[in-house]
Amino acid sequence: MAVVEELVVISLVSSLLACAGGGSSLPTGDPARPDVILVSIDSLRPDHLGSYGSARDPSPSPFLDELALKGQRFTEARTVSPWTLPSHVSMLSGQGPLEHGVVEDDRHIPADLPLIQAALQSSGFATGGFVSTIYVSDIYGFERGFDRFDDFDIQQKKNLQHTVRGEQVVDAAVEWAKGAGSKPVFLFVHLYDVHYPYLPPEPFNLRYDRAGTKKSQRYRSYEWTLKNLITPERWLHLLAQYDECINYADTQLQRLHTAWGSRPATWIVTADHGEEFGEHGGWGHAHTLYPEAMRVPLIVSGAGVPEAAVREDRVGVLDVSATIAALAKVPFKAEGVNVLGVVPPKRDQVFDTSRFDSARLGLLSGDQRLDLDFAAGTEALYDEAVDAGELTKIPGVDQALVARAWASVGDRWTASGPLITPGWIFADGSAREHTWSGPGPFALFPPDAPTSGAAQRGSPLPPVVNLSDETRKQLEALGYEQ
Repeated sequence: MAVVEELVVISLVSSLLACAGGGSSLPTGDPARPDVILVSIDSLRPDHLGSYGSARDPSPSPFLDELALKGQRFTEARTVSPWTLPSHVSMLSGQGPLEHGVVEDDRHIPADLPLIQAALQSSGFATGGFVSTIYVSDIYGFERGFDRFDDFDIQQKKNLQHTVRGEQVVDAAVEWAKGAGSKPVFLFVHLYDVHYPYLPPEPFNLRYDRAGTKKSQRYRSYEWTLKNLITPERWLHLLAQYDECINYADTQLQRLHTAWGSRPATWIVTADHGEEFGEHGGWGHAHTLYPEAMRVPLIVSGAGVPEAAVREDRVGVLDVSATIAALAKVPFKAEGVNVLGVVPPKRDQVFDTSRFDSARLGLLSGDQRLDLDFAAGTEALYDEAVDAGELTKIPGVDQALVARAWASVGDRWTASGPLITPGWIFADGSAREHTWSGPGPFALFPPDAPTSGAAQRGSPLPPVVNLSDETRKQLEALGYEQ
């Protein structure tokens, strides 16, 4: 209880200091062109927020809960891919991974891929991006379109070891915004604090449980967790640490909101993906397309939001850039829609991952979610109307749904002779594993699978990124390379 009281005191003191200082230290904004603040909290599951039904007491997310109460909270939001890089490219481009092609960590954002920050920059917005992991860094081209982009020298070992805290990110963002002048601001903030290894700083590390250590439960790999029992006691400790990290991130976002003061702004808060905590046996993300990995929060609040509401529309990461463009009144072509407008009911959503040894393609259509696991050679169908957690497969798989999922990959290839690939080929209404004789057109999954033989892609693959051996070694220590 003493720690909880201490945190409450810290929050109250911060609020009093803000009031004593007259609110925002930023230049006065323009109500006709409000700022847009996009926040992506890495690995954040919506069901761990108070406003989304978390049973944790007190709520880990009082600021976000209040933001949701005053704005629009979307209960059916999902990402497009269960890991950071492709999801953020989709968030900022409005194109799915199968379209933009940045599906693995050796691919760079294509120079001709439109990004929402560049569109806003061209329309007179001051644009700032402040990020805290390598997979949203300038190594992959995320700096394009930002007047100021800070990845805090993410290539350095210290930052791959999770030391870029939300406090540092928020401080840098506020300091930059002070110099924005009379321009409207587009601010992109990426927080990594909720990502494994779930080690919040003091005093947050004692809010729900004992302090964690790097030895509390070391993450080795997703496959390891499938084969090795994590005891119920350790799960409880991990979940407490996870929620403490959420509480820390929430506090930092409250600081950002306080710094903004009365300057008009619209907040969009979401996540790149969720996290698996044993619902289907594993711990982590990137390997599967189950709801615990794919569901994300989406809160839109502040200037330009017509009214407070809880929305059940089927939306997600793919809709973020279109929503930003509508708020900023800037033209931008995207696959997604403005979530504050009319959203087609129960529209189809496509998901995919080819990270590590996985190869999964998913289609959510109506209440049914199709899961094609090419690596395992299995097809599964779930009815989310009665089984929201996708714990029980329903018998039979509609092959029309399978064909629609294949079609989402896109017929971008042709071949004039024998073709060999480690991927899967879809053509003429059927699937082929690794080999084909042509001629085409055909679709290839994953889209970056190498080919040998007389094959040609209609549009080029994204440029290659060469990570150093040292960087890959550090990423392996974090579970990013397996």
